[in-house]
Amino acid sequence: MHIFDAQITAIAPATPSIRVLRLAIPDAAFRFLPGQWVDLNIEADGMTHTAGYSIITSPFHQGGIELAIKASARHPVARWVHERARTGDTVRVSQGQGPFVYLPEMSDNVVLIGGGVGVTPLLSIFRHVRDTRLSTQVHLLYSVSDSREILFRDELDAAIQAHSNLHASITVTQSDPRWHGLTGRIDPVKLHALDVPDDTLYYLCGPKGMVEDMSALLHDLGVPMSRIIFEKWW
Repeated sequence: MHIFDAQITAIAPATPSIRVLRLAIPDAAFRFLPGQWVDLNIEADGMTHTAGYSIITSPFHQGGIELAIKASARHPVARWVHERARTGDTVRVSQGQGPFVYLPEMSDNVVLIGGGVGVTPLLSIFRHVRDTRLSTQVHLLYSVSDSREILFRDELDAAIQAHSNLHASITVTQSDPRWHGLTGRIDPVKLHALDVPDDTLYYLCGPKGMVEDMSALLHDLGVPMSRIIFEKWW
């Protein structure tokens, strides 16, 4: 597999637990599709550590990518990003990988269902439809436990105001005095409210249990498994 040199051009806190890493990748051979992930390779304490992260940007913007990385004491790469990484550092990334992909010929209607940081590949798809001005009807259904952990809330609000084909519903599952929107887990009521046609493609990404629950729920609602595309985060 081709591995590319990348330079960190920005590191920014996006939520209390998530940092966004912006990487410049000058090699024009680097490619990815909306929804794919890369292996991120870092050097720390004389060792190479690797972890897979979904790209959150659209392929429409070439020359680099962004990754949203959640803090984790257990994972050396996440710990390095949150504690030691600096602008100007060099890392290495793989080509875009995985079958969790949206291309416009696949469907004119998509529902993107994300739990927590599992929303990251869905953001790439959402942004790609926005940035390339596709006519695809996109419904993002995004569940978080704490409203402070909503990624790019202002950007999502601006996108749905500016584009009639983009929609976003965010629900907070834990008691949260700061939040006045939808609450509770994603359920049949929230899914029915989307009012989407039968040819809709459903993309699911999040913790393993959440993806399995959503897949079963959609199937019970009459969605054929052939129209459900999922990625489980272990």
